[in-house]
Amino acid sequence: MEQASLMHNGKTSIELVVPSILGYEIVARGAVATFAHFIGFDQARIEDLKTAVSEACINAIEHGNQLQPDLPVHITSSYDGHRFTVEVSDTGTKPLGTITEPKTIEEKLAGAASLRGMGIMLMAALADEFLVEPSAAPGNTVRLIWYQCEVAQP
Repeated sequence: MEQASLMHNGKTSIELVVPSILGYEIVARGAVATFAHFIGFDQARIEDLKTAVSEACINAIEHGNQLQPDLPVHITSSYDGHRFTVEVSDTGTKPLGTITEPKTIEEKLAGAASLRGMGIMLMAALADEFLVEPSAAPGNTVRLIWYQCEVAQP
Protein backbone atom coordinates (compact mmCIF):
# COMPACT_ATOMS: atom_id res chain seq x y z
CA MET A 1 0.00 0.00 0.00
CA GLU A 2 1.45 3.38 -0.94
CA GLN A 3 1.87 6.03 1.73
CA ALA A 4 -0.39 8.50 -0.12
CA SER A 5 -3.28 6.05 -0.07
CA LEU A 6 -3.15 5.94 3.74
CA MET A 7 -3.92 9.65 4.07
CA HIS A 8 -7.34 11.27 4.30
CA ASN A 9 -7.38 14.99 3.52
CA GLY A 10 -3.57 15.00 3.75
CA LYS A 11 -3.47 13.48 7.22
CA THR A 12 -3.85 10.13 8.92
CA SER A 13 -4.24 9.48 12.64
CA ILE A 14 -5.04 6.98 15.37
CA GLU A 15 -6.57 7.43 18.82
CA LEU A 16 -6.34 5.21 21.86
CA VAL A 17 -7.64 5.43 25.43
CA VAL A 18 -6.07 3.37 28.23
CA PRO A 19 -6.68 3.21 31.99
CA SER A 20 -4.18 4.67 34.44
CA ILE A 21 -2.60 1.33 35.23
CA LEU A 22 1.14 0.87 34.82
CA GLY A 23 1.73 -1.60 32.02
CA TYR A 24 -0.79 -0.03 29.66
CA GLU A 25 1.99 2.21 28.34
CA ILE A 26 3.11 -0.96 26.52
CA VAL A 27 -0.23 -1.06 24.68
CA ALA A 28 0.09 2.61 23.69
CA ARG A 29 3.70 2.30 22.58
CA GLY A 30 2.82 -0.78 20.52
CA ALA A 31 -0.06 1.01 18.80
CA VAL A 32 2.04 4.08 17.95
CA ALA A 33 4.95 1.90 16.78
CA THR A 34 2.64 -0.13 14.56
CA PHE A 35 1.16 3.07 13.12
CA ALA A 36 4.65 4.47 12.44
CA HIS A 37 5.68 1.20 10.79
CA PHE A 38 2.46 1.16 8.75
CA ILE A 39 3.22 4.58 7.27
CA GLY A 40 6.81 3.57 6.54
CA PHE A 41 9.04 4.83 9.35
CA ASP A 42 12.42 3.15 9.69
CA GLN A 43 13.11 1.00 12.74
CA ALA A 44 15.54 3.43 14.41
CA ARG A 45 12.94 6.21 14.41
CA ILE A 46 10.29 3.77 15.64
CA GLU A 47 12.48 2.86 18.63
CA ASP A 48 12.74 6.57 19.53
CA LEU A 49 8.96 6.90 19.25
CA LYS A 50 8.39 3.85 21.46
CA THR A 51 10.64 5.17 24.22
CA ALA A 52 9.15 8.68 24.16
CA VAL A 53 5.54 7.41 24.10
CA SER A 54 6.22 5.03 27.00
CA GLU A 55 7.65 7.87 29.08
CA ALA A 56 4.74 10.19 28.24
CA CYS A 57 2.20 7.53 29.21
CA ILE A 58 3.98 6.68 32.46
CA ASN A 59 4.03 10.39 33.36
CA ALA A 60 0.30 10.66 32.63
CA ILE A 61 -0.48 7.55 34.69
CA GLU A 62 1.78 8.33 37.66
CA HIS A 63 1.82 12.11 37.90
CA GLY A 64 -1.24 13.49 36.12
CA ASN A 65 -3.75 10.79 37.03
CA GLN A 66 -1.90 9.76 40.20
CA LEU A 67 -2.36 6.03 39.51
CA GLN A 68 -6.17 6.29 39.66
CA PRO A 69 -7.27 3.47 37.31
CA ASP A 70 -10.64 5.06 36.57
CA LEU A 71 -8.96 8.15 35.06
CA PRO A 72 -8.19 7.57 31.37
CA VAL A 73 -5.09 8.45 29.38
CA HIS A 74 -5.77 9.61 25.82
CA ILE A 75 -3.16 8.98 23.12
CA THR A 76 -3.50 10.56 19.68
CA SER A 77 -0.95 10.10 16.93
CA SER A 78 -1.11 11.79 13.55
CA TYR A 79 0.99 12.08 10.42
CA ASP A 80 0.56 14.69 7.70
CA GLY A 81 3.33 13.59 5.35
CA HIS A 82 5.90 15.90 6.95
CA ARG A 83 5.26 15.80 10.67
CA PHE A 84 4.54 12.94 13.07
CA THR A 85 2.78 14.11 16.25
CA VAL A 86 1.92 12.17 19.39
CA GLU A 87 -0.20 13.73 22.13
CA VAL A 88 -0.66 12.00 25.47
CA SER A 89 -3.26 13.58 27.76
CA ASP A 90 -4.18 12.70 31.31
CA THR A 91 -7.45 13.68 32.96
CA GLY A 92 -6.10 14.22 36.44
CA THR A 93 -6.35 17.22 38.67
CA LYS A 94 -2.63 17.64 39.32
CA PRO A 95 -1.45 20.38 36.94
CA LEU A 96 2.15 19.94 35.84
CA GLY A 97 2.45 23.44 34.39
CA THR A 98 4.08 24.22 31.06
CA ILE A 99 7.42 22.56 30.38
CA THR A 100 9.32 23.24 27.17
CA GLU A 101 12.89 22.70 28.36
CA PRO A 102 13.47 20.09 31.05
CA LYS A 103 16.31 20.41 33.53
CA THR A 104 19.61 18.99 32.32
CA ILE A 105 21.40 16.11 33.99
CA GLU A 106 24.03 18.60 35.19
CA GLU A 107 21.33 20.71 36.88
CA LYS A 108 19.88 17.61 38.51
CA LEU A 109 23.26 16.45 39.80
CA ALA A 110 23.97 19.96 41.13
CA GLY A 111 20.76 19.78 43.17
CA ALA A 112 18.83 22.36 41.10
CA ALA A 113 16.13 19.79 40.35
CA SER A 114 14.92 16.40 41.52
CA LEU A 115 16.88 13.41 40.29
CA ARG A 116 13.52 11.98 39.20
CA GLY A 117 12.07 13.18 35.94
CA MET A 118 14.54 11.55 33.59
CA GLY A 119 11.58 10.63 31.38
CA ILE A 120 11.03 14.29 30.54
CA MET A 121 14.70 14.59 29.55
CA LEU A 122 14.39 11.48 27.37
CA MET A 123 11.26 12.73 25.61
CA ALA A 124 12.87 16.10 24.93
CA ALA A 125 16.01 14.42 23.56
CA LEU A 126 14.17 11.95 21.32
CA ALA A 127 11.60 14.32 19.78
CA ASP A 128 12.25 17.34 17.59
CA GLU A 129 9.73 19.29 19.63
CA PHE A 130 8.55 18.59 23.17
CA LEU A 131 5.94 20.39 25.24
CA VAL A 132 3.95 19.72 28.40
CA GLU A 133 0.98 22.02 28.91
CA PRO A 134 -2.34 22.11 30.74
CA SER A 135 -5.20 20.55 28.76
CA ALA A 136 -8.37 22.48 27.89
CA ALA A 137 -10.21 20.11 30.24
CA PRO A 138 -8.69 19.14 33.57
CA GLY A 139 -5.36 17.45 33.05
CA ASN A 140 -2.12 17.81 31.12
CA THR A 141 -0.98 17.09 27.58
CA VAL A 142 2.47 16.00 26.44
CA ARG A 143 3.06 16.79 22.78
CA LEU A 144 5.90 15.09 20.92
CA ILE A 145 6.64 16.12 17.33
CA TRP A 146 9.09 14.82 14.80
CA TYR A 147 9.64 17.04 11.73
CA GLN A 148 10.94 16.12 8.29
CA CYS A 149 10.14 12.50 8.93
CA GLU A 150 12.04 10.17 6.69
CA VAL A 151 10.00 7.19 5.62
CA ALA A 152 11.36 4.06 4.04
CA GLN A 153 10.66 3.84 0.33
CA PRO A 154 8.69 0.76 -0.79
